[in-house]
Amino acid sequence: MFSLKITDEAKKNFYESFGRTEESVDDDVTIIKEWMKTQPHLPELMEDVKIKNFLSLNKFSLEKTKEKIDMYYTIRALIPDFFAESNPKSDLIRRVFDQMYMAIFPTLVDGVTRVYLAKGKSPSSMHPFELTNLWYDVYELRLSEDFMIDEILIFDVDSFALNDVKKLTPMYMSKFFAVYKKVYAIRMKKLIIMNCPSFFSVIATILKAVLPPKLFERVEFCPDDSAVKRLFPKKVLPKDYGGEGPSLEEMNEMLKAKLAEHQDRFDKLDAMRVDERLRPEKLSNDDILGYYGSFKKLDVD
Repeated sequence: MFSLKITDEAKKNFYESFGRTEESVDDDVTIIKEWMKTQPHLPELMEDVKIKNFLSLNKFSLEKTKEKIDMYYTIRALIPDFFAESNPKSDLIRRVFDQMYMAIFPTLVDGVTRVYLAKGKSPSSMHPFELTNLWYDVYELRLSEDFMIDEILIFDVDSFALNDVKKLTPMYMSKFFAVYKKVYAIRMKKLIIMNCPSFFSVIATILKAVLPPKLFERVEFCPDDSAVKRLFPKKVLPKDYGGEGPSLEEMNEMLKAKLAEHQDRFDKLDAMRVDERLRPEKLSNDDILGYYGSFKKLDVD
């Protein structure tokens, strides 16, 4: 079993970079919880640890934190194909684990940066919407256990076939990154696409079209697996890449076990919906999905 934790010192340093202390953040949590009590459409009173993560991801802006918390609950109905079958017990999630490796590195880069790695087990095993259901399960884990500062996403596309690339449509990628930035507000330090075949230039073109320039600058296309080897020492690097750490298959099993620890939460999420009839005022940021606005207008940290 692995733990999604950072050190108390790293958390303290992060708070101090925004002029915050543990006590002042607790005060912010109280303010957010009191606000949530005035929002009858929201289905629950969020746990303190999750509120702290939303505060940190939104640079302790109370108003932005309120928006993101509202959207955290609202988005499940707005984009059901990203969440409808995300329960770890679902056939879809089981199928994703059978077809892909999804690894979370227990070791943080520079003590603060969480790293994920996704890789298909065989050609044509990549199904973006199915993987996204699992991806947001991981964020649910992090909201409950981790202290979310920033992250690096790695896609090993060694097994990608041309047919897989066709599944990564501009609409899918626009929706994925819209939710990623405007609901979870996560700071993506880098997106690494490694072991790229030549036909992946198509994906580069699509990403450049849908991402804000500042975010696209963080995308790295790597022809081999050197990118992951630069991030981790040999003792942490998965065996699949010549390291001494757990294999991708073992890390897959670790993630399954971690999700199972939170099964009660995922069962509750299945039934959890915002009651729009009780919303005090119209949703103010309903353009996040690109239906009413341009994704390139997103603010990027």
